[in-house]
Amino acid sequence: MTRIVLASSSPRRRELLSRIGVRFTVVAPQTEEITPPPGMCSDLAVQLVARQKALSVARTLPQGTFVLGADTVVVGPSGLMGKPGSPERARRMLDELKGTRHTVLTGICAIAAPSGAEALGVSRSAVRMRAIDDADLDAYIASGEPLDKAGGYAIQGGAGDWIEAVGGRVDTVVGLDVALALRLLAEVGYPMPLPSAADVPLQPRPVRRPLSPLRTPSRV
Repeated sequence: MTRIVLASSSPRRRELLSRIGVRFTVVAPQTEEITPPPGMCSDLAVQLVARQKALSVARTLPQGTFVLGADTVVVGPSGLMGKPGSPERARRMLDELKGTRHTVLTGICAIAAPSGAEALGVSRSAVRMRAIDDADLDAYIASGEPLDKAGGYAIQGGAGDWIEAVGGRVDTVVGLDVALALRLLAEVGYPMPLPSAADVPLQPRPVRRPLSPLRTPSRV
């Protein structure tokens, strides 16, 4: 039976696929932290990591399975940002991003398992983050949420109130451009029909300052 496997342990990516009615299973990639070669541009690097994640899972699965791998990075004023992993590094990342515009890239790879056709793509969104005072930064970092998030923040989480505008798809910033993922699945032979995918809506949170309108590229 034809099936889709998401090669990711991210609950955000699982939720994004589930929202549009895609039926899939999850197999976390058994890979060490992947570091792109030095000097590689961000667009290629994020696709390379997504491909390595997808390949590590696809090799273990039978024919008739289609695997999706994804990777998300933030490109700040000083360059590529991965996951901080520590409160100190999270603070440095957020200090760099606050009050500025930055770019979020999500690379996606679709593979027809175990070693069939492959398709790669990258989705790009521009994000503008407002200035944040030190007390708010300290409280957010103490929550632990930033430690495993690219760039040290989650737009769908506690940092949602800090985002003034997004130019591009919000789901790219969350972690998976679902429209791109579906297109790549079709390219590697997944049988149609596939569902259509609108951009993910952000749910309002009970915060001190309301969210400004999103998806307004002219404001970024």
